Amino acid sequence: MPLFLDWRQAAPDDLARQAAEVLANGDILALPSEAGYVLAADPTRLSDPNRPPGLPDDMTVGRLDAYFDPNDFFAIAPATPAELALANRLWPGPVGWVHDGSPFPAWVPSHSAPAAVLAIRQAPLALFELNEGRPYDPMSLPESIALVVTDSPARPGPVTLLRPNDTRWTIIRAGVLSEQDIQTALARKIVFVCTGNTCRSPMAEGLFKRRLAERLACAVDELPARGFVVNSAGISAPVGDPATAESADALREFGVDLSGHRSRPASADLVARADDVIAMTSSHLFALASKYPVLGGSLRLLCGTDGDLDDPIGGGPDVYRLCAATIRRHVDRLITEMGLP
Repeated sequence: MPLFLDWRQAAPDDLARQAAEVLANGDILALPSEAGYVLAADPTRLSDPNRPPGLPDDMTVGRLDAYFDPNDFFAIAPATPAELALANRLWPGPVGWVHDGSPFPAWVPSHSAPAAVLAIRQAPLALFELNEGRPYDPMSLPESIALVVTDSPARPGPVTLLRPNDTRWTIIRAGVLSEQDIQTALARKIVFVCTGNTCRSPMAEGLFKRRLAERLACAVDELPARGFVVNSAGISAPVGDPATAESADALREFGVDLSGHRSRPASADLVARADDVIAMTSSHLFALASKYPVLGGSLRLLCGTDGDLDDPIGGGPDVYRLCAATIRRHVDRLITEMGLP
């Protein structure tokens, strides 16, 4: 009977080492992933590369080779610079990379369980999807599985399989990540940051979307499909507050609707994934740089050499109109400076 261990309760490093020992012994283990439960085996210990031993004949599995570092895969299957950029956007995540130079789709899992095992092994891992099209119950796995690592209920697989072709890509098997999800992941991500994310940064987000959409001759909600995801956040923002009524009123005069805006904090993940982080004041810049010393995107002031944008909070309608007009002017400048359409 398999040994069951809960990833949420055990020490991750100890559990990952135990899992690596199971693999080193030539046994099979089950791991949670972002695309459902998968079986894991040492690919050098498989008598049949397409199937781990001891499974019932009616259990359908599909193999992917998992890597901790995408560069390990690309050392085997060379890629163009455009394909490397594509992988950096999608990995880690539930996307399998189909490449003519590799017999199995490559995958860099984002779930911490397989990622931790891969980090300890420092070698590729054969992962086998349980292709049921629904969440798989780990308690129903056969006794040939030596170790089952459980976690909270996982999304049903399969991993989305994608074939790149230099600057293009094609989904060859639908899965957890939809085409829209992939488009969003590949889009240029622009984040405006202020303090509470209820005045300046939502106004900047709304005006930037409106002006960019006008220049692209598309609707605002079509921007992700055109390659742009624009958000806003606050250094000290709560979760879920609406934009201030004064901000909404000021932007309504510019044809921008802020009624759906809800505040959110400038999290590490949001900032790390952004291509452009645009702050309202130099103090916001310093706060971001000190809190997140590794920033993936460019960091700049909304008003550039004009300096800080004053907070209109507490001011009357005229103060908010002036703030909105200032943002509009600098949004147009930014779009041009950033090389956008």
